Amino acid sequence: MAVIHLQYEPQERQKLLHATMATQILYGGAAGGGKSHSLRWDAYDFCMKNPGIQAYLVRKSLPQLEANHILPLKRELPKELGHYNETKKRFDWWNGSVLQFRHCEYDRDLHDFQGWECHWLGIDEAAQLNPEHIKYMKTRVRLGSWKPTDKSAMSRLPRCVMTSNPGGPAHHYLKELFIDSAPPEQVFHDAEMRNPNNPNHKGWTSIFIPARMDDNQYLDDDYAGQFGQLPAWQAQQLRDGDWNVVPGAFFDCWSSANIIKPFTVPPWWPRFRSADWGFATPFSIGEWAISDGTEVETPAGVQKYPEGCMIRIWEWYGNERGNKGLRMDAKAVGESVIQQRGKVLPGPGDPSMWRSDMGPSAAEKMANGGLIFFRGDNQREAGWQEMYSRIKDGMLLSFDSCTDFLRTIPTLTADPNNPNDVLKEGEDHIGDETRYMCMARPYKKDRPVQQKPYWQVEPLRYCDLKDHEFTEPRWI
Repeated sequence: MAVIHLQYEPQERQKLLHATMATQILYGGAAGGGKSHSLRWDAYDFCMKNPGIQAYLVRKSLPQLEANHILPLKRELPKELGHYNETKKRFDWWNGSVLQFRHCEYDRDLHDFQGWECHWLGIDEAAQLNPEHIKYMKTRVRLGSWKPTDKSAMSRLPRCVMTSNPGGPAHHYLKELFIDSAPPEQVFHDAEMRNPNNPNHKGWTSIFIPARMDDNQYLDDDYAGQFGQLPAWQAQQLRDGDWNVVPGAFFDCWSSANIIKPFTVPPWWPRFRSADWGFATPFSIGEWAISDGTEVETPAGVQKYPEGCMIRIWEWYGNERGNKGLRMDAKAVGESVIQQRGKVLPGPGDPSMWRSDMGPSAAEKMANGGLIFFRGDNQREAGWQEMYSRIKDGMLLSFDSCTDFLRTIPTLTADPNNPNDVLKEGEDHIGDETRYMCMARPYKKDRPVQQKPYWQVEPLRYCDLKDHEFTEPRWI
């Protein structure tokens, strides 16, 4: 029997990737972390040890597949292990396993994924794909009647491995799913993937494994320096693997200073609610307290917020994971808010809430449930500018318990065709609701007092001295 030596020595982070028992894995972060290389060898390992496995390796475009995986495969695998079929874009192993290469750039490419029974799925540079495409591909991950033969693989299959740098169309999807759900290298459950027919099923076990440049001992010493010529946000993503950087963020003035710990709001501070309505899409209701400039006791000690400062103290974001609504009746929403929070002063609502094409409007239904709004000002550009000014001036703050507000507002991006507006794609519902509130309560800043330079200040004249008190001179 011939002995074949394969040239792959996994490094520490790569070993963690190969050994993890989680069903769903994101291995990502900085460029140069050896992500694509380890993804391909993870597929090799399962294919060689489990005859008959169906493995699929996906990247956005065919040229990317050729350069990053197909050409390396031809160099790495000797002919004794199988052969690559150029027409079908697949490697047939000697033991009946198949590793197929697929790309998914457009919606039409999803037709190639219908009918898959995917035992192992690898998605390279997943953030560059459409997040809806990723979700669909994950529905193909199953074992069916096939069973692995390798004992160590029995608890690790089916398996979905994604690698990625930050940035791209699926950035926010991956960040919410992996980065925000649990600390790195800690297994958690993806509730979206739970079995509805099994009340004990918690969803796919999932894990985020960060990849850094210093994890790869084979990188050139000056590799990190090559990113210094890029824009700062892009360098942070690729060099540092920072998932919190948002390229093209509209509210680039947002900072941790806009986030405060909850405190007991003085009962005399006025409170309002603002709303953006959605049925099939999410709705958003935020409650705001308006500071009168008096001191308040907070977890950080006595604080004094500027008069007119808007503080978001409570919210209800009516969504399932992502941009999908709860499909709740507007009256039921109103009754639920009043039951939870009681009544406050009427605030601005989404103008579309007053549409009554078929029966009572959403605003009327909410009012029947006790929740009253007035029609909000829907000037988009003026509203975003007002909101920007408030955030920048520290006149718009949020309790850290308003997690959906803190998750979505910093990620709103500017429309590339109109930088004065926010891109309408994605989760802009909380942003719209906040914009209505900002337009409903415009604030006026005090005009700075102009101080004269010291050399222009008039000296005291003799006639002014009569108004001053003097002590008797003392001789020394």
